[in-house]
Amino acid sequence: MRNRFLIVFMIAAIAVAELFPNASAQDAATKAQQLLAQARAALGGEKLKSLTSLSASGSMRRKMGQMDMSGELQVDLLLPDKIMRVETTTLMGSAELTRMEVLNGTTVWMDQQTSGGGGMVMIRRPGGDNPHAQAAQQNSVRSEFARTMIGWLLTTPSSFPVEYSFAGEAESPDGKADVLEVKGPNDFAARLFLDQKSHKPLMLTYKGRKARVIMSTSMNGPRSEEEVKKQIADAEAKAAAEPLVEYQVVFNDYRDVSGVSLPHRLTKSVENEVSEEWEISKFKLNPQLKPEKFEKK
Repeated sequence: MRNRFLIVFMIAAIAVAELFPNASAQDAATKAQQLLAQARAALGGEKLKSLTSLSASGSMRRKMGQMDMSGELQVDLLLPDKIMRVETTTLMGSAELTRMEVLNGTTVWMDQQTSGGGGMVMIRRPGGDNPHAQAAQQNSVRSEFARTMIGWLLTTPSSFPVEYSFAGEAESPDGKADVLEVKGPNDFAARLFLDQKSHKPLMLTYKGRKARVIMSTSMNGPRSEEEVKKQIADAEAKAAAEPLVEYQVVFNDYRDVSGVSLPHRLTKSVENEVSEEWEISKFKLNPQLKPEKFEKK
């Protein structure tokens, strides 16, 4: 079903006119809240509501251009506004990259380390070293965390409030989905697809720029900081000139975890080509996570 929904979701804007010919913004918002209530009940109802923290661990695979990376993933969430994601991936040869992204209230911080491989690998969102570019990177992290939390728990960090409105229906030979428009800070926009039978999230779509891998290697010792910065600036200038592309994030393989239904597989596609996959091997509900864990050391 999920692949066919990628094709037909574009009819959703037409469907809203058919269902509510005199619909107002208030009607669309009210309908969205009704559907969200059904979806939250399907995910666990009171069990979901009582959730205060969540940990997820598993494997991940990411494809960027000709580079194929795989490794381990850990996500820790302390409601209402703290989330940490740590990825350890194996790159070419023996190169290993550990990347950490953290939202702590309104603060975002990131860290990464590489080892082995004889070179330096950097994975960056659009931006650079100037304050405006750093703000863009931080907003990108906030948005990514919000999308993950919507797909898993139908909520967002309290520091990142969003509004929902009903957009219509998407239909395929396998069934139908209710489509919600999601809007939030810093021009955050996405579409959330809820299965009409199970009421659980099927997919989320949004516009964004492709992530880029910038590699710097040298056979004659480390390159200077100025050379590395110039290479990064040149690559990011090219990326900024490229058009936005469509991302699709599919949530499936739902399993019961202590009364809460959680998707154990996440598949992200860019322009209908798979770019990232998560296989969650274990969710833990209400683990003992301390606020200090999310502070930058």
